[in-house]
Amino acid sequence: MLNRIRKRSARAAAGSLRPRPGGISRGQTAVEFAMVSVLGLVLMMVGVQFALIGQVALSLSQGASALARYAAVHPGSFGYNGTASLPSDASALLSPTINDGKLTVNVNSYQAGTTTQTSTPAATVDRVVVTLTYDATNKIALPNPFLAIPGIFPGIPFPTSLGAQDEQLYE
Repeated sequence: MLNRIRKRSARAAAGSLRPRPGGISRGQTAVEFAMVSVLGLVLMMVGVQFALIGQVALSLSQGASALARYAAVHPGSFGYNGTASLPSDASALLSPTINDGKLTVNVNSYQAGTTTQTSTPAATVDRVVVTLTYDATNKIALPNPFLAIPGIFPGIPFPTSLGAQDEQLYE
C-alpha cells in the first residue's frame, strides 16, 4: 500500500499528463476552443467575402454573354463602338447585383476576323464584343487588405475591379 502511494506521488511530481480523477479539467479545453474558434471565424469571414466577390464575377460573365447576344440580334441598340448606355429591355438581362451605377459597358464592332473596328457591321460576318467592368468596392465588407500587419504581413487583398467580356457574330 505504501509503495503504491509513493508511485502515485512520484507521478504527480513528474507532472503526469493524465486527467485528474473524476474528469476535473484545468481549462485546457476552453483555451483550445478559444484559439481554434478565432481561426475558424477568420477563415469563415474570408470565405464569405470571396463568395460575394465570386457571385459578382459570375453575374458579370453571364451579363456579358447576355448583352453580347442582345447586341448581335439588335444591331446598333447600344451603338457600335465605345461606352454604351443600356436600353431598359437590355438592362433587364443583368443581375440586380451588378445593375447599378458602378457598371461600365463597352461595345466594339469588328470586321470579320480582324481587329479593325466598323460602324456598319455586316450580318453573319462581323462580330460584336461587349466588355463589362464593375467597381466592386461596395461589395467588400472586410478591411482591404484583410489582416494586414505593416512590415510583417501584407494581408489578404480582395479585388475591387472586376470585368468580363464576350463576343457574338451579328445576325
